[in-house]
Amino acid sequence: MVRRAAFVRPFVYRPSGYTKGIMEAQAEILRTQLRANDGDLYLCHLFTPPDQRARMLALYAAYSEIARIPGEVSAPMVGAIRLQWWRDALASAAAGSAASPFVAALASVGFRADDIACLIDGRTLALERAQSPTLDVLETEAAIVGPAFMRLSLEALGLGETPCPDWARDAGIGFELVRLAHNGPSEAVMTRATTWLQTARSGFNALPRRDRAKLLPAFLIIGLTARFARRWPAQDLLLRHQMRLLVSAFRGKI
Repeated sequence: MVRRAAFVRPFVYRPSGYTKGIMEAQAEILRTQLRANDGDLYLCHLFTPPDQRARMLALYAAYSEIARIPGEVSAPMVGAIRLQWWRDALASAAAGSAASPFVAALASVGFRADDIACLIDGRTLALERAQSPTLDVLETEAAIVGPAFMRLSLEALGLGETPCPDWARDAGIGFELVRLAHNGPSEAVMTRATTWLQTARSGFNALPRRDRAKLLPAFLIIGLTARFARRWPAQDLLLRHQMRLLVSAFRGKI
């Protein structure tokens, strides 16, 4: 689902006032890398309100960097070392040392440590699984990473104290399953993911408009993912994909 083509920005960046402790040079590194790693997350973060955009950028950039590790390493031990580096770097950043722009950004916004740990721990499972994992194995991974990703997305919007509904957990599992589909039985994984995502869409879209507006920046990616899963293996043209995002943002529904 990662899209690397050049994107038409829906609006011009206004960085002053929203970086909040992240140096603009670091923020630009995060934006550039996120755009290269994950076009959908890059687009969706642009729709976060300006005063919260730095937090969402930090989360999405770190998520995409950590998610790449299992597929990039030549041996599980190498991947384990890289994941441990993230754990150690985040611990050091909390004590005032910044190991990289990604770590500095993540540490500066104070996300819950246990949810950040889930993003890393889920990739540890990916290093340990067989070459052809079953749907159940992939779903176990998705159940570790996905719900934590959604809780962190809500925290990025300043909604961390709000109880996370069950359908938000379903959204996270479906989102992560789609991103793991190429590792296993893709058709079965997409079918299962569509079920999770449809439950999440129904829960979100049933909310009053005012409540949806507060949550929408965290769930735009879920709307895109749900459409991708429903249409798989067919894919929209990039412009149509972008228009779908704009329509969702305008209507306030996914």
